[in-house]
Amino acid sequence: MGVRYELTVVILMVLVHQSVQLRSTHPLHEVVDRINNHGGPYIGLVLAFPAEQVPLLNSGLFVPNSRNPFIQLSGRKFNIGKIKGVDVIYVLTGEQTDFGSEETSEKELKFGAYNHPQTGENLLERIQFSPVQLFTNGKAMEEIFWFPVDAHWYNLATQLQRVKLQQCLNETACLPKEPKVVFGLRGSTANVFMSNLAFAKFLYEEFSISTADEESAAVVHASLSNGVPCVVFRGVSDVAGGEKLALAGLSSLAAINSFKVAAKFVELIGRKKATF
Repeated sequence: MGVRYELTVVILMVLVHQSVQLRSTHPLHEVVDRINNHGGPYIGLVLAFPAEQVPLLNSGLFVPNSRNPFIQLSGRKFNIGKIKGVDVIYVLTGEQTDFGSEETSEKELKFGAYNHPQTGENLLERIQFSPVQLFTNGKAMEEIFWFPVDAHWYNLATQLQRVKLQQCLNETACLPKEPKVVFGLRGSTANVFMSNLAFAKFLYEEFSISTADEESAAVVHASLSNGVPCVVFRGVSDVAGGEKLALAGLSSLAAINSFKVAAKFVELIGRKKATF
């Protein structure tokens, strides 16, 4: 039986403690203090692409804070408000653009958009995996290979398996099967948009990895380093190996369903009054 290796739209959720540290002379120091004093702790939604923000805005679920609806930090806009009565801050990070990821049907390639301008080592047909150094306050450095999400949040999220997901973009454009929430397999992060079926099969057979993205490990790593809970919701949008789905706008549908599950998770936290 063939392995369908899927690439994903990702919404990451973290708990934002009242611990944003800015120097006293920073122009936003007073604003951050005021936000911490009037709310929180916050659930943080980390979105990588503009398409992931669209369903959040269209849902009408996000209610901006009347006093401080947002702050700008390090070139990012942190939107402050509530989703279903739960304090939330969401941010759109954007994607790395050092190396182009555009597609073209032209015979001539723009080499500056695809290749590093300096001569490098040929790494074709080579695979190397290495552990990552994790530094956490009050603990010695440790090397880890897998980034675990918060066990309590993961167990809480397993209650979302019956969430009804959207199958159609409109009356004529629908997925061949009803989408569903799936738990249990592992995810991965790479610095490339991976669409190689042979490599996908290798990852699945060796590591039980079913999905690949380009951002989630970075946020989970930062969350682990700072000791805050984190969970990842992935909306499947593509299949490795060149298999093309005829449905246009599939990534938008994946974003819609990712946010639908994330919003239900926020609601569940508020209803259960989960402890962190």
